Amino acid sequence: MMRLVQLEYFIKIAECGSITKAAQELYVSQPSLTKAIASLEAEYDIKLLERTSKGVRMTARGSEFLEYAKDVISSSQKLEDVFGKKDSVPIQRLCIASQQFDFLYDLLKSVCREHQMMVNVMMAEVDRGTVLKRVKGRTADIGILILTDSDKKEFEQEIKKNALEVHEMADSGVYVCMASRSPFYHRTEVKSSEISDYLHVALDMDDQLIRKMYLGDLQNSVDNEQLICCNTISACLYFMREAGALLYIPKWVKGLLEKEPDIHVIPLVKDDGSAYPLVNHLAWVKRENEELTIPEQRFVHLLAEKVSE
Repeated sequence: MMRLVQLEYFIKIAECGSITKAAQELYVSQPSLTKAIASLEAEYDIKLLERTSKGVRMTARGSEFLEYAKDVISSSQKLEDVFGKKDSVPIQRLCIASQQFDFLYDLLKSVCREHQMMVNVMMAEVDRGTVLKRVKGRTADIGILILTDSDKKEFEQEIKKNALEVHEMADSGVYVCMASRSPFYHRTEVKSSEISDYLHVALDMDDQLIRKMYLGDLQNSVDNEQLICCNTISACLYFMREAGALLYIPKWVKGLLEKEPDIHVIPLVKDDGSAYPLVNHLAWVKRENEELTIPEQRFVHLLAEKVSE
């Protein structure tokens, strides 16, 4: 059975290019190193090293094995650093996948300050479908996203299938963003019947919605032939400024756009002036039956406070 010390011997031999030199640096006998390498080769049925007139060189499979060996030793050292020192202060984890929101960075900063920076933050801003994939695939512990009345049922089925749990936090109407060249720029609101002839920009549409649009299956008030899908705020700004496009967002994205001096954000309403019926729901998701870390719990608490304002 492979032992960590055998991997350490192999790595040292690879660094030195010589069993003799490696034995000297490790203060072990040359036969011990030779036996360790032979044991690894027998266990995995591969040839790791070839002898040369100047020492040894790795085979192609040996070079590949070396990278895995380094990963194993590195992981072992990390385990020791985190769990092996009884008097050490553990570094907590805060791992988030999120759509783009204006509150995200301030909340992360607050959590780091409260924990005196003893927290590793991993944050990815991605589309909604990727948020779910990252939480399911264990590259994020918390996912923050938006669902609407029109896709809520389908979304909940996806949540159940992937053994995730969803927590809805707040609701928002629809806001329209535009640059100064838009005819609606000086308005305080815009009616849904007025927008159909204009170019529209969608932020963070996931693969599933884009596929529906491609197949002509997307049921939306927006004319699909005039829709551009973007994954970044900067791309949306370009099309608003250069093509007069309109961008539709919930209130939790307003702060990202309103800081731009030439961007105007107003509510979308029905023809009678009442609120547009499409409602956005802000929610966070996690894997079922798994606890969040202390910083992650604090982040969720701060998030709830923020969106309730």
